[in-house]
Amino acid sequence: MFQHYRIALATMLVLTIIVAVGCGTSSTLRGSIVGTIVDSQTGIGVSGASVLTSPSTTTVLTDVNGNFSIPDVQPGVFTVTANATDYNSNSVTVTIDSGMTANTNLVLVSMGGSFARNILPIFMVNCSIVGCHDDSTAASGLRLNSYTNVMKGSRYGSVIYPYDAQTSKLVMRIKGIQTPRMPQNRPALSTSDQGLIANWINGGARNN
Repeated sequence: MFQHYRIALATMLVLTIIVAVGCGTSSTLRGSIVGTIVDSQTGIGVSGASVLTSPSTTTVLTDVNGNFSIPDVQPGVFTVTANATDYNSNSVTVTIDSGMTANTNLVLVSMGGSFARNILPIFMVNCSIVGCHDDSTAASGLRLNSYTNVMKGSRYGSVIYPYDAQTSKLVMRIKGIQTPRMPQNRPALSTSDQGLIANWINGGARNN
């Protein structure tokens, strides 16, 4: 009888340990946060944006397509904040369940972008080097090979109105709202390039 009692007690002890270990494992399964940071104007992923989680203060950078992944996150509620140069920051609250992945996308509003980094290369490739708006041709007196020349406009006046891309003549030409569409007799600028130019103008058309 005593032997049966010892066996039963040992069995109960083993089961208790198994249950305790199992519960501990399930309660400590960690999750992850994945998502994409995109430009509000172009819908294109923002590369090199920093993505911060709080309160854990983990920071990662987005890849060339604006994607990010934060692994090994303790279950709980977190604030995910995205920051990028020339953009306003944005945040969202996410809940991480045990062992699960939370997918969240954040939209950043451009503060205008960089003329030197984002805008001038578009003008040089599409309008100046292989187009009609360099120093030698300067169709309609418009040269698009420097900030000073861009803001000077054509012989008919300004083609860019800072903070107002919608009525800027340059934007209306590249969108085909006014004719002839620019670049003339060549493929239209991509939607992303048009968006970058509009962002820059709406941000004040800064020389940055």
